[in-house]
Amino acid sequence: MLVIELLSTLLGMLGAALLATRSRWAGWAFVAWLFSNLGWLVFGAGNQHWGFFLQQGVFLVTSLMGIWEWLIKPRLRSRVQTGAVPPGPAMTLERAKAIVRLIDFPGYHFQVVGNSTPMYLQAAFHAPCSVSGGQPIRQTTRKWQLSAHMTPSELVQTALKCVLTSVEHEAREQFRYRGLAIFGPHFNVDRLAELCMCPDGQEVRS
Repeated sequence: MLVIELLSTLLGMLGAALLATRSRWAGWAFVAWLFSNLGWLVFGAGNQHWGFFLQQGVFLVTSLMGIWEWLIKPRLRSRVQTGAVPPGPAMTLERAKAIVRLIDFPGYHFQVVGNSTPMYLQAAFHAPCSVSGGQPIRQTTRKWQLSAHMTPSELVQTALKCVLTSVEHEAREQFRYRGLAIFGPHFNVDRLAELCMCPDGQEVRS
């Protein structure tokens, strides 16, 4: 029992040291803690320290969660991303969808819609209605037409432009002057043209 106690203590300290380094080996701290937890479970049961035993049982679960998040999940994601894009000079629908699956921006879901001629990139997200407010609802961006001759880099850059335009769109809806969205993105262009033709429609510096 003394050996188990000593090993569990050393493994616990090793795990803390590994995590503190924030290096490429930091995730292995949870492996060290896992074996430390197993040792302490044996120690707690052998000495009938049931509160301590319960605590280490919970810590065992968190160690397994850490192993999944720090070690297993990133490797699975890396394996999926490697070789996920079909080769070829043309941007086919299948190739575009494979590239879009590798794009990520918080709160946004990207998809390729339509068929190969033409096909479009569109993103969906949740946000409150700019008119009625309330709970966030599903909203979609405008459609961005994709060319069969575009490169993967151009497709990824188009996705970035999609996000930037969407964020600007939301900002224009939320920006207020005298309580009004004066720079809103939904004005009728013909009415804007009429405003430009009005003598007092534009501010002129003297």
